[in-house]
Amino acid sequence: MVTTKKISKGSKSNGKVTPKWNNPNWSFGAVVVALFGMFLFLISLFSPPQIEVINHTVVLTQGIVAPAVLMGAIVWAIVEFFTPPGKSIEDLLVRIIPAFIIGAFVGGLLGYMYNFGDYVINPAFNGNPDALLFLVAVLLSGLAVTWNAAWSHKHGFRGQKGKGSKVLKRSESGTSKGGRGMLGLLIIFIVAILIVPIGAGLGNLFVSGHDNSHVLANESTTSYITGSTGPIPFGQVNGTTTFDFPSSTTNNTTTYYHTVYLQTNLTLGEMNNFAVSQIVISTSDSGNVNLTMGSGTNQTDFVPIISVSSVNGTSIKLPISPQSLTGNQSSPVTFEITANVTALSLSVQTFGNNGLVTVFGPYPVMQVSYLLGAVLLFASAFLEISVYDIDIHAFGSAPVKGGKKA
Repeated sequence: MVTTKKISKGSKSNGKVTPKWNNPNWSFGAVVVALFGMFLFLISLFSPPQIEVINHTVVLTQGIVAPAVLMGAIVWAIVEFFTPPGKSIEDLLVRIIPAFIIGAFVGGLLGYMYNFGDYVINPAFNGNPDALLFLVAVLLSGLAVTWNAAWSHKHGFRGQKGKGSKVLKRSESGTSKGGRGMLGLLIIFIVAILIVPIGAGLGNLFVSGHDNSHVLANESTTSYITGSTGPIPFGQVNGTTTFDFPSSTTNNTTTYYHTVYLQTNLTLGEMNNFAVSQIVISTSDSGNVNLTMGSGTNQTDFVPIISVSSVNGTSIKLPISPQSLTGNQSSPVTFEITANVTALSLSVQTFGNNGLVTVFGPYPVMQVSYLLGAVLLFASAFLEISVYDIDIHAFGSAPVKGGKKA
């Protein structure tokens, strides 16, 4: 453990010179950076999800920002573990700016690739208690990393020596602190970003090959259609729905509105119960049909999930991945349909598993991943904090004398 202390000329007790700290335990600049990082992390995790459809790709903004902030803090902490105690604002800037740039890029990319927003933020905001517990664990572990990095800026962990610095005698060495800190960072990184996608993948692998049955036929029928002019009448025969796109006539000129919202009797929860892997939409139009599957009942509360475009074909296939079904489980499945026609007929077919194997499907395994991940993150957050000592001698030989809290 490295710190700096200086002999004060006039500080004496019983005729002996008393050591006086030359540098405080906290750097003001590091505290300011930690406060800013904490604020940004809180906003990215607990602000309402912002979902955008970009070139038929559904993106949840916070799912990129939150892991970017977390990874920036992790890289900063790694830098502080392997550098001597900082003595100036230049030391802080040289360490933190490159660390956050590199960490934010890597974290944002991983958050996008592994759907952090869909797996963690979206289900937590939609009432999944296991996901909410996991989200809180991610928050606490991220705060532990951030504030430990700020505290570490004034402390050395590799026994570095410099002018006015020396290694203190403690019950835990600086190398030990740095080692457990690195272990905590590794666990936090793996668990926060990867454990839920891994769990979903394992569940998906288990039901793979058993999820091609035609399921939820009655629930896949249409219950309501609405457009910009209000409710739209429709007919339904043997699961096929037929309707006219809304229009208005002014001065003998008819204008058609080519986007409607078709609500089904399906819910996200039912799709999870049957481990649905694909939805096939058969349409009467062989032209260009743009279709987005989402939840909600109309344009006002529609939340996009998957967006596809069908060109010169009457069959639109929607592959359903585990992160697609993490929203409000009681919410109806609704389709936003845009086609340059005046009328359209379509049917919805849902394919999944109709057996007990779905008990081990993606959604149940994800719930286990949330709980296991939360436990690991809470433990890692405790492991990460370096301000206290873990006396490894307490488990064997006698503790080192003179150890004290920094």
